[in-house]
Amino acid sequence: MSLAPLAALMAGLVLVGGFLVARWGNEPFERVRPGEVAAMEYVYAHDDPTVRLLWLSDDPVGKVTPALPWGARDMEKVRYVPTLAPADPVLVSGLVKALRDAGPQSYLMVSRGQSTSLQLDAGYARTWEQRLLRHLDDRGELKKVFANDDAALYSLREQPDGRAPEADPGPVGPRVTWTPWSVVGALAAVALVLLLTACLVRVAAAAPSVRQQRWLQGSFWFSLPLLAVLLVSLVQRFVTMA
Repeated sequence: MSLAPLAALMAGLVLVGGFLVARWGNEPFERVRPGEVAAMEYVYAHDDPTVRLLWLSDDPVGKVTPALPWGARDMEKVRYVPTLAPADPVLVSGLVKALRDAGPQSYLMVSRGQSTSLQLDAGYARTWEQRLLRHLDDRGELKKVFANDDAALYSLREQPDGRAPEADPGPVGPRVTWTPWSVVGALAAVALVLLLTACLVRVAAAAPSVRQQRWLQGSFWFSLPLLAVLLVSLVQRFVTMA
């Protein structure tokens, strides 16, 4: 009796267990906290006509996915803006400036999940969130509009001049675009499918004669340029896709 199936099973169990241990570290900032959901509900309740929600990131250019329960609804109204989290929580002037630059109807969110992500991924101190909140509370230009154990929202006491822009949901339905190469590739795909179907039908019908064998061989060589055109059109589509 071969022990290979048993060995494969044991190896799979070991790998699964290792996966659970390796992924456990993400749970502190990936899990959804009730207080963060409540903070997002406040944002949704005040997003007419639109709102800018500033969230904290150690790399606003490279890391653009917040550790928040974001995007539940009103995607056309809420713009999520990654904002540099100061390594020193005393230096909150940059956050105040970011709120001013964001324009009217803007909020800064400090959440437990985002702070934990900064701590685990970027080496921020364990006490960073508490110190940051304390210094934000001391800024006279800011007011805390919402707070609980999991999240806090700040806005400017005096809103910048102007009005928040209207929502722009874009066109309704999926956007379908194509290029001349897309049309050529589609025609090549149809021709290739028809050609291969005809070949399969002839092979399945009966033992092919010499003439049919030559036809099948010629069809094979004819299908290669069609396949090449199809692959080129796919590559071109991925390269030019916006």
